[in-house]
Amino acid sequence: MQPYASFCTHRTAALVAPRLQQGAGCLQPPIPSESRITVPGAGLPGETFDLTTAYGDWFLTSADGHASLTLRTAPHALHPAQLEIEWDGKDPASTIRAVSDPAGANRSFFYLQLQGVGAYNQTAQPRQNDAVALRVTRMDAQSLEATLSGRLTGAGPMQIAGSIKLHRSAPPLLTSGTFGQCDPEIHDKLAGAEWRSPSECEVNFDAYVRKGLAAAMQPVIDNLTGQNWKVTGLVEAQSLTSIPRHTESKPFQLVEQSMHQGGAFHVSFSLDQNSPIYQRYNQAPMDEAGKVVAAAQAGKNVPMDASIEAAQVLEENTRIGIDVRINAPSVGVTSFKAEHTTRSLPDGGFVVEVPHAQRPSGGGLDSAQRVFYVFLGAWSPAPVSRVAGEGEEITVKGNLNLSASALLKVQNIAIRIQAGTAQAEQVLKRINWTMLHQLLAGR
Repeated sequence: MQPYASFCTHRTAALVAPRLQQGAGCLQPPIPSESRITVPGAGLPGETFDLTTAYGDWFLTSADGHASLTLRTAPHALHPAQLEIEWDGKDPASTIRAVSDPAGANRSFFYLQLQGVGAYNQTAQPRQNDAVALRVTRMDAQSLEATLSGRLTGAGPMQIAGSIKLHRSAPPLLTSGTFGQCDPEIHDKLAGAEWRSPSECEVNFDAYVRKGLAAAMQPVIDNLTGQNWKVTGLVEAQSLTSIPRHTESKPFQLVEQSMHQGGAFHVSFSLDQNSPIYQRYNQAPMDEAGKVVAAAQAGKNVPMDASIEAAQVLEENTRIGIDVRINAPSVGVTSFKAEHTTRSLPDGGFVVEVPHAQRPSGGGLDSAQRVFYVFLGAWSPAPVSRVAGEGEEITVKGNLNLSASALLKVQNIAIRIQAGTAQAEQVLKRINWTMLHQLLAGR
């Protein structure tokens, strides 16, 4: 008989945001349990299972409540069983049904797994019109007691009735930084997952910063879309529902909401391919490609340098990408040629231009990009560069304040602009710098 998978299995996969994965967050200490369930039906004679060990967490506040639990029989039980159950809300009475919205405000989950022979080898959960009624009789930091009864479907219809009875030492209270009038306590609804629930203060701060960054970049979007540029990618701010664990004591970094490296904000543009400007820049790569094909047909080898350069010129002049981060401890750039330049901004901060930067996805010189990095706020005054072959590794270090009072503040901003020189200057001219400095000032 194979042992059950470690805690954080079905419930994590079904109810936690897709980017969350099983990992260190699943390794939680067991909780002594006096829980038991009786299950008649689907070939079972009415077996009673003593669930002596539990994993997970629960909380109850004046405004909300939640429990995420995995309960198991003893390791060497004659008929092993595992129950995974989750419910949401402070109401002592609730019903767990077949359909639950994993992203909804009131998610619930119920999954029974039996591991043995014959009828003792099946899984069951509410299906179609099945439902399990739950009544919580006690719920505080140390204790959770509840009764349950209802109907499931496994190999066939089955009834279930039982009780949950857990007692533990009070868990340590976790708090985040503060941001105005809000609750900094962390009430975790993602027990067993790699990420945790955010505090109310973290949610409010996240929304405040994303709104400010979007406002700062809106003039850029308006200007470019009025000149035959199309928005090809834009991260729309979503309410923060999960955050990496162990981040509550670090300066807040906005959770990445896209595949782009920026995380806090991303927008990308491409020039209309029917526009005369695009056609002009596209002609050179087409000509170079034709030369390569003609040479190959003649049995000759043609250096690809001109073709690569033409493709890079096309990208620089017809594509723009903007990514923004806050509170980064450092920013590192790989440049395939030691040609970076630095200049100061009029109202503080500086810009580093890297003509041959490695793409975020990797690659070599043949796929390098011209990138401009803007640094505002708490950064070392200049980048540090070290030789790396024919190129260089460039690092700009953030000077972050790690005190509790500074955790939910915008201490620094890093903007990555992938574009040609003229296009980057157009972006820099249109950014709402006043809004960015207001974010840094906490207004």
